[in-house]
Amino acid sequence: MQNRLMQNFRKHLDYFNNNSKTQEQDLRDLFTPFGPVSRVFLAKDKTNNTSKGFAFITFNEKKDAQKAIECVSGFGYDHLILKVEWAK
Repeated sequence: MQNRLMQNFRKHLDYFNNNSKTQEQDLRDLFTPFGPVSRVFLAKDKTNNTSKGFAFITFNEKKDAQKAIECVSGFGYDHLILKVEWAK
């Protein structure tokens, strides 16, 4: 059971430095080319519903998540340099 949880955990990515106008669909569009994305959580400010600058992306497969890290981290997107890493 614990091994299964660790396998699932290793499909999750932390995504930082997105624009305040970023929407969940923007992130799906950015990450889906690397493989099927099962979940996108975009942290939003409750008062004005804008992005807080970070999100969590979950892929179906670990290899797809690894490809996304390699290709997207350090990538310029919407005038910002993105940071993508394994979730901790």
